[in-house]
Amino acid sequence: MKYILSILVFTVVLAQLGCNKKERAGYGGNANLKLVAKHHGLVIDSVTFYVKFDATDAPSESSYDITQKGITIAPGNTSLTITGLKKGDYYIYAKGWDPSISNNVKGGIPFKISVEKDYDVIVAVTEIH
Repeated sequence: MKYILSILVFTVVLAQLGCNKKERAGYGGNANLKLVAKHHGLVIDSVTFYVKFDATDAPSESSYDITQKGITIAPGNTSLTITGLKKGDYYIYAKGWDPSISNNVKGGIPFKISVEKDYDVIVAVTEIH
């Protein structure tokens, strides 16, 4: 009887652990990210954003879940809005051209969505050597 009771308790504990899975980042939520890349405080107009779901470190450039160019409304006003994201960890990377220094720039930042709402995210970029 003790053996059967131990197995039953063990099964219930395993079932509870299985139900408490961490929610995975990605599409299907209500969070929106407005991404802007800046170099020395100036918005980079010619920029591509890369976003990796469930990541806090930069993956290889070919394994990002989203790759999209920023949209320029006017010079100095370039951004990308990604809608419908769930809670979770994201890694955001930006790469572009800074005409003020005639050089390519890049940079990345980990970002955590803990509440599904609108966020403004500035990605600081620096020269590529």
